[in-house]
Amino acid sequence: MMAGTCLLAVVALAASGAYAEQKKAIPLKEAKLIIEHNATDKDTGFQGFIDSEGWQRVEVTGPEGVVLSFECSGKLGSLGLTELFFETVEPENKRVPIEEMLAKLPAGNYTFKGTAMENGDGKGEITGTAWLTHTIPEGPVLLSPREGAKVPAEDLAVSWGPVTKSITGGPATIIAYQLIIEKAEKPHPHMIGKRGLSMYLPASVTKITVPKGFLEPGTSYEWEVLAIEESGNQTLSSSGFKTR
Repeated sequence: MMAGTCLLAVVALAASGAYAEQKKAIPLKEAKLIIEHNATDKDTGFQGFIDSEGWQRVEVTGPEGVVLSFECSGKLGSLGLTELFFETVEPENKRVPIEEMLAKLPAGNYTFKGTAMENGDGKGEITGTAWLTHTIPEGPVLLSPREGAKVPAEDLAVSWGPVTKSITGGPATIIAYQLIIEKAEKPHPHMIGKRGLSMYLPASVTKITVPKGFLEPGTSYEWEVLAIEESGNQTLSSSGFKTR
């Protein structure tokens, strides 16, 4: 082979490698798919979360095929999205049994795949994987304050029982609890969310004092605790109290 021909071959191979490098899929920062069960209201649904530098289209595929598809359109669609949280309808268990809900999404790995988009510029393919199990933890037993109790606005300690089992009686490994306390009022019409407190706590913590200055006198509050299992599935129990 002539020297010039060898040189061209090397250049072609290098260009081919660079092209392949450019075509590598961009991993999503986060791709999650979980089950949320409400032990108080007795309903169950699915939740998911996507995060990336920017995407225009995402399709979620599981063991039995396509689960969901999202595609941005319109003026903001061409800009691209970064985060997306989605939540399904949560039918009451007496109307749609949990077993029937779980049959919609078999346990296993789910692939998130689509196209990257940043301010109108296509960036190639994005991909991620979420792990879904059918292990649903029991709801935490809320110990204090009791439902409807009148409590002091200062130095209030809230507590709940530890969760060690799933709703079917099997073992459940809890990795964290989430405590949420919100004023029992409608949110401000222009604000996303309510005024409230939300904290993630280690699995070893089942009692904590509400930070000073958060609770207002003579005010009704709703509170809930979510037990979060190692696959991300979570079950919540809720209650309410009023400050003196």
